Amino acid sequence: MAGTSARKKPDLAAKGAATKRTLPPEVRKAQLLAAARAVLASTGFSQMRVSDVVAAAGLSQGAFYLHFSSKDDIVIELIRAMVAEAVATLGTIPVESADMETGVRQVLEGYYRTCFAYRDVLDNIDSGTSTGIDRDRWNDVFAPLNVFALRAVATWQAKGEIGPGDPDLLSWLLIDTINGALPRLFGHSRNRMSADYQDRVGDWLLAALRGFKSGI
Repeated sequence: MAGTSARKKPDLAAKGAATKRTLPPEVRKAQLLAAARAVLASTGFSQMRVSDVVAAAGLSQGAFYLHFSSKDDIVIELIRAMVAEAVATLGTIPVESADMETGVRQVLEGYYRTCFAYRDVLDNIDSGTSTGIDRDRWNDVFAPLNVFALRAVATWQAKGEIGPGDPDLLSWLLIDTINGALPRLFGHSRNRMSADYQDRVGDWLLAALRGFKSGI
């Protein structure tokens, strides 16, 4: 109609940019973690680049560096999430009321189930040995598991099911054995846990804990 200004069409690009800018920080962080996980699974750690992650997330490099300082940080965060889920699962195991054999086998089943859910991550970082990430950082990430292991060991020692060994050493024996068996466990099954191999890990671990003597 004459004398009436034309209606301006919305700028969809500007609207999309505004939406990205107004996303809550925790949402952008979750987007980056999901994108990093996808990139890691397709390229492996050594080939993964920050630019690939932000492209997959549809965010800017500036958004990445608001949350992480490097690709090392984002991988550490993925493992931290896995450990948190594992600890939550292990926390439901009645270690104090169960005998050691029952407890150990429940720990293996719960922990390995969580690890299989993160297999795409674990397969591509090799537990940190191929990433060059500082070992102290890995120890810090796995510290909550050690806290659980210490509680379990103290319980089994109090019941007389383990000898009077150093609880710290025994807890690391528990955690290192469980984690050390992961690559072979993955190799025994493409899509699910191998119950047979898991049982063998449990047998070895129980024998090691029961046979441990102070001063060995």
